[in-house]
Amino acid sequence: MVEQWPFKPFVTGSNPVRPKLAIHFFTLTLFCIITSLSFAAGKQVTISSKNNIKLTGELSSSNQNTSAFLIVHGTRGHKGMEIIQTLSSRLYEEGHDILSINLSYGFSNRHDDFLACDINHNHNEHESVEEIITWYNYLIKKGYNQINFIGHSRGGLNVMQALSIIDNKEIKSYLLAPVIDTYKGTKAYYEEELGIPYDLIINSNENYNLADRYKRINFLFCENVIVSSKTFKSYLDFSKNKSAYPFSFNIFDLIDNSKSPITIFSGTEDEILLDSYKSYGEINKSNVRTVILEGGGHFFRDLYLEDVIDIIIE
Repeated sequence: MVEQWPFKPFVTGSNPVRPKLAIHFFTLTLFCIITSLSFAAGKQVTISSKNNIKLTGELSSSNQNTSAFLIVHGTRGHKGMEIIQTLSSRLYEEGHDILSINLSYGFSNRHDDFLACDINHNHNEHESVEEIITWYNYLIKKGYNQINFIGHSRGGLNVMQALSIIDNKEIKSYLLAPVIDTYKGTKAYYEEELGIPYDLIINSNENYNLADRYKRINFLFCENVIVSSKTFKSYLDFSKNKSAYPFSFNIFDLIDNSKSPITIFSGTEDEILLDSYKSYGEINKSNVRTVILEGGGHFFRDLYLEDVIDIIIE
């Protein structure tokens, strides 16, 4: 039996944090699924971001394809996670070129380790999206004329944010258990449960450590951490501020605005997003396909990931 988070279901409006026991379980779960899987075709690649940060990726290429998949990990994750490595190796076995990447979170040459909780969180999700676009342009320069995206969990949101900026209707995106944070749920959590003035923070252009004015907060599955107001805003502003598009819009808004082919995979036993599959199942758009996997969890362990891969390569 999979443990459920002791927190209200995401379908009422989600937020990316959990109480202490859930965070502990989440951490254990993530570290249990880390693997040293690798395959001979993978080549480590390093490029520079616009901010001159060294970005790390792994390119698996047969040197014969003109198409590739770009795979983006989830919250604080990395390209060495089991789900990312399994996707990469299996899709390569099926004849596809693969680029899996590490979002830097502001650290050059970030290794295949989870971003630590006990840092001063000054990273910016906008920069993560820019990094995805930088990798996309890298693949274009490599000669690939068809590049499709795969994003897991928060990586699914980041993929949709990047595609909103790239604006290429030919790109197919595959979203695996994408997060569904909303303004209503995030505001309620921080204001009502943590006593943090959510609206005041996201509507301000000031930059300061929240702990200096309020207290340490739960953030990105970390408990009681130091977070700058700029970082908080970059990840958690869902106010639909059009001047900040696409970064202040949730994933449902981005999907609704998209005209490119989107496939969403959601498991009925997702231990993190709970019954989010119900919300995704209600999407009715001709360019969106929703695949609900009965019994599938957030990381699509075992045969569930094979089902995902079979649909991707159809």
